[in-house]
Amino acid sequence: MKMGMRIVGVVLLVVVAAGCRREAPNSPEAAYRGFIEALQKGNTRKAWSSLSPSTRQKVEERSKAIAAASKGVVRDEPELLLFQGTRPGPLGEVTQLKADESVAVLSVASASGSREVKLVKDSGKWLVDLSDSIPTRSPQGPAEPRDTP
Repeated sequence: MKMGMRIVGVVLLVVVAAGCRREAPNSPEAAYRGFIEALQKGNTRKAWSSLSPSTRQKVEERSKAIAAASKGVVRDEPELLLFQGTRPGPLGEVTQLKADESVAVLSVASASGSREVKLVKDSGKWLVDLSDSIPTRSPQGPAEPRDTP
């Protein structure tokens, strides 16, 4: 009886310890949480630096095109274009769906529902990649956005 209680106690300890596991500091999950935290605090500079180079490039191109089309009425400010009015609410569960050495896909839960987010590894750092959801211009005019960041 005493041995059975010890086994149950050890099993419970292992289960509790597994449930309390923290994210690795350089994990895709931690990188995404850092990105959202920066947006929640209004730190657009940090949020911008958390984006992949391809995301930043697409936003910069889009910002330049909008500024040019407006003939100077709208300034070329990529960070403002992407983050203006963006203050995400509390973040729910962040779960890694798949990952390799250079790409990770997370399932992100929030009050508005669940969605998938892609991160890429660049120079040893995980960065949020929104490049697939940024609208591009077509010869007929602006394209519809595929998803919102």
